[in-house]
Amino acid sequence: MAEISTRKKHMTRLSKIIDPMIEPTARARGFVFSRLISQWQQIAGDMASWCQPVELKFHKSETSNGNLKLAIASGRGPEANQQAENLISRVNASFGYAAVSRLSFVQTLQARPLQLKSPEAKMPNAQAQHNQSIWTLDEKLQQVKSPSLRAALRRLGTPLDNRAGPARTGMNDALTPKKTCG
Repeated sequence: MAEISTRKKHMTRLSKIIDPMIEPTARARGFVFSRLISQWQQIAGDMASWCQPVELKFHKSETSNGNLKLAIASGRGPEANQQAENLISRVNASFGYAAVSRLSFVQTLQARPLQLKSPEAKMPNAQAQHNQSIWTLDEKLQQVKSPSLRAALRRLGTPLDNRAGPARTGMNDALTPKKTCG
């Protein structure tokens, strides 16, 4: 017997596949809460590292003046209380109407260490350190009279991997010619 193939011969939009899976959750949670979670970093700014939205509740059949429950890191309660009005105004400004009128806090969030936003942010600093180590090495090697010896010492003192910074920093000090007292 011939098997019936379930594979389609044409491409299907991802939204047509995903929407039926997401719709029940989005309907239960609401558009406002899903938008709040997706834009939390922009809304909360620096506070996003130690607080996150957990729940947004409205009164019956209303979509304004809700209660936003935030999970905050331990020890951040006083700061959260102080920033409450500011955070409410930021949330409401992002939605364009008074979506939230009250905040409640639960100290359950584990504090995350502050991280750089992207690996590209590290690269200029690493490149600057690499360039600085090369310049320092060149300054030390100016006292060497032989061009071939200077080139060999520069090759030995130059890091193999540009991203790693100066390799064997202790070795660079050993390459410094010693001045004789006399």
